[in-house]
Amino acid sequence: MASSTHRWRKLALAAFLLAYFVYFTYDGLHVHFAIDGIGNMAHYYRGGPLSLAISQFTLWRGDYRPIGGLFYLSILQFAGLNPLPFQAALLLILLANVYLVYRFARLLGSGELVAALAALAACYHAGLHNLYYNAACVYDVLCCFFYLAAFLYYLRIRQSGRMPAVRQIAVFLALFLCALNSKEMAVTLPLMLMVYEWIYHRPARPDGAACLTWLRGPARVALFAAALTALDVYGKLFAPDALANAEGYHPVFVLRRVRDFERLSLGDLLFGWSTGWGGILLLWALLAYVAYRRDRPILRFLWWFMVLTPLPIEFLIGRGQACLYIPLIGWAIFGAVMVVDLAGALAGVLEREPFGRRLGRSGIVALLVAAAIFFWARQNRQYKQTYAKPAMLSLGHESWDVIQQFRAVNPHVRPGSKVAFLDDPFHSWDMLFVAELWFRDRTLDIHVERHGPLTDQELAREDYIFTFDNGKLVQLK
Repeated sequence: MASSTHRWRKLALAAFLLAYFVYFTYDGLHVHFAIDGIGNMAHYYRGGPLSLAISQFTLWRGDYRPIGGLFYLSILQFAGLNPLPFQAALLLILLANVYLVYRFARLLGSGELVAALAALAACYHAGLHNLYYNAACVYDVLCCFFYLAAFLYYLRIRQSGRMPAVRQIAVFLALFLCALNSKEMAVTLPLMLMVYEWIYHRPARPDGAACLTWLRGPARVALFAAALTALDVYGKLFAPDALANAEGYHPVFVLRRVRDFERLSLGDLLFGWSTGWGGILLLWALLAYVAYRRDRPILRFLWWFMVLTPLPIEFLIGRGQACLYIPLIGWAIFGAVMVVDLAGALAGVLEREPFGRRLGRSGIVALLVAAAIFFWARQNRQYKQTYAKPAMLSLGHESWDVIQQFRAVNPHVRPGSKVAFLDDPFHSWDMLFVAELWFRDRTLDIHVERHGPLTDQELAREDYIFTFDNGKLVQLK
């Protein structure tokens, strides 16, 4: 009987989380491609499938997030430039991550209620709203998926009382490789493994010999993962096309960057909360006090998780919203522990009141948790209406209009042709990206007039010439 009740409770929780997730995210199915998404897709398409496959295993070359290429090109193959399948796939991975957050909390030692609240927080956070409607954020979604999958795989082995065998280490490293190939946020995983092992399985006597034994045993997998991380960091910093060479990805190690990041990230995570150094330091000190005032390994681990997982973006400019997806997991579980603890403490006081005696301690806890869920959902809804909705409605209209024109005209060109676009609505390389992805023929030589006019002789040698007249695609030759 107890087993049947537990199963029905799990099914009810799953149904509730699914309904909550769908309520907040379903309208993301109707958005258009962001310009970044089209550019990313074109980047992978140009390289071709063989290059994309090889790049999954050559971290030292610094190839740009190749797991994202598998996402884009596999869907492009059957869906073309239809954003709906891309958005649907994005939301399915986000939904899978909700389950992984639940399991992560449970394996860290939380109760079911804490894990359920953490999963609810991971369903939708309006402060990270572009995560749910912009397929260009798929790197963050995939990175979180493989990050948690690798961590969960490792935790299940360790909590069975065993050390990972060779085959299990290989599986873990494969999952970690996928996380690294999804986004740079994954580089903190070896560090978090070390934190986990030190908090949950530290040496009984922290002397030199015991610590060396610990490094060779419980910390061994983290050291293997650190070797992969070193290859990935080398590629991002020193490869010919290193990501760190781009202005937006070049870290500057000054305190001002830390302050700016903390203000931006806390504003996103805490719904617009803003403060200076004093407030930032006070908040982290309070969180540290909560984490260390009692012997609660889960809170200590989560405090370090919140501190360390943002490091890859902490010294960059303007990183917020979707970039905070992995740190959000730590905040979600930490916050869920706090909500349940506070509900329990308040219930201990209120159960002595007349109405409290009728409800009982468990009834009061349920009422307080339900109130917290209501206020959390209302805050998300208000924030979504104010910030997310306008951004969703304005996303990608220019690119979508061009794609619609291609659909209306449905131009076809012969393989190996020279194709020119004399005019287009864009102001950058975007017309070239759309044309390449529409025709999907690597033998074509496509020229966009905006990036250099053609002479009359060169135009005469073009096989096909297109232009846009009052927003309409017109074939001139």
